[in-house]
Amino acid sequence: MRSLFSHTHYPAQFRRLAPALAEQGHEVVFVSRNREWHAPEPSSGLRLLTYELHRQGGAEALHPYLRRFESCVLQGQAVYRICQQLREQGWIPDWIINHVGFGNGLFLSDAFPEARRIGLFEWYYRSVGADVDFLRQGPVEPDRALRLRTWNAQTLLELADCDVGVVPTQWQRQQFPDHLATRLRVIHEGIDTQALAALPRGQAHRPACLPGDTPIEVLTYVSRGFEEYRGFPQAMQAIALLQQRRPKLHVLIVGADVVAYGAGRADGRSWGTWAQQDLALDPARTHWLGPLQQDAYHQVLACSDVHLYLTVPFVLSWSLLEAMAAGCCIVASATPPVQEVLQHGSSAELVDFFSPQAQAAAVEALLQAPQRRQQLAAAAQAASRAYGAARGQRAWTDLLCGNSHQTAQVLGQIPANKL
Repeated sequence: MRSLFSHTHYPAQFRRLAPALAEQGHEVVFVSRNREWHAPEPSSGLRLLTYELHRQGGAEALHPYLRRFESCVLQGQAVYRICQQLREQGWIPDWIINHVGFGNGLFLSDAFPEARRIGLFEWYYRSVGADVDFLRQGPVEPDRALRLRTWNAQTLLELADCDVGVVPTQWQRQQFPDHLATRLRVIHEGIDTQALAALPRGQAHRPACLPGDTPIEVLTYVSRGFEEYRGFPQAMQAIALLQQRRPKLHVLIVGADVVAYGAGRADGRSWGTWAQQDLALDPARTHWLGPLQQDAYHQVLACSDVHLYLTVPFVLSWSLLEAMAAGCCIVASATPPVQEVLQHGSSAELVDFFSPQAQAAAVEALLQAPQRRQQLAAAAQAASRAYGAARGQRAWTDLLCGNSHQTAQVLGQIPANKL
């Protein structure tokens, strides 16, 4: 079987599936614009092709609603040119699997009309009932609402061409209109629950930044970027409150001081700079670790007493599932899709996204109750097994190689009458 993968970044959500197919003897080509900074070298049998845009978009004369769509068209054109080279070489895929939303897949069905196609759909933009109006805590102005609707254009074009659509969570599926959601199957790509569960927990293996000769408490916070979407402002305010109350509390903050989702600050400062300049954070007990490679990241999770995770109603972070699998005790926002994977009071403490006071109170209560922490951590770890990498890979492989109907029913992804 020949499979063509495409994502703007290699390997992204296909970091296990694409190499696994190559290891099984299938021919795999992966087309991407960039490589993630932590990406491994392509495995034997996997050919990685990169593309560049022939020009930049965003001309002033273009309507603002259309600038994102133009960027998508440019991405799609660049991928199409790579595919034309493959066709000229006689390489035609049986399956196309691509991430949808950035335009890289817009013209894949034109390049290979004979191939079957699976689209990985992460988000359908809405002005009501999701991230944007939640963060604003009120209605979205008409201009922005219209722009958000326009941003769905590339997603709808690709959905029309896909034989199968996949979304990682039920929450993400629910963002689509009902008549389109019935075409989408829920398959999470999965995390390495076995390796994370096997981490030696406790502070015997503390990161070097922590004092090694005195009893301390450790709170962890992980986010790809420091931004409003992941509750960074509220989390830092909660941490400042906690450090005033608990002199032994150290905080490990993992991530880059950039905005991955949403907008930056109006004053031009980064959110990390704001936190360090404007909040009463103890520099000796606040450890900014930056982006980490896997081993160092796992060390952070393994020594955590309480893990704080916040998000607006948006795409679920891998970091939450990884913290669950590592046996962390979790305080998280009472927002979807967190509520899809954790239950308040039984596997986590879920609190108001907008209340640093509530977040600090929940963390402090758990720091004072080690038995309660263990109970919540064990329940969260058990819940994480539904998102194991082997389970996700099996569902994806069955989708490509057959038995997709049976797999979807067994995993409880969607009702049989919706397949």
